[in-house]
Amino acid sequence: MPKNLKRYYQAWELRQQGKKLHEIGQIMGFSGENARRMISFIDIKLKYNMLISNELKTLVNKYTNGK
Repeated sequence: MPKNLKRYYQAWELRQQGKKLHEIGQIMGFSGENARRMISFIDIKLKYNMLISNELKTLVNKYTNGK
């Protein structure tokens, strides 16, 4: 389990806004490959309906209702 899920959520949110992995890495201060790993982690949690926090539920609703 990642120590700081807030960073994972931030990377996922930036991806939902249409940012490229390289851009996300620059914004957050790491490589694009780390951004891909973080986003994949959140996508898997959503895909398999694992226990997710209220913060992530709010973000998901924000981006699914807006599209």
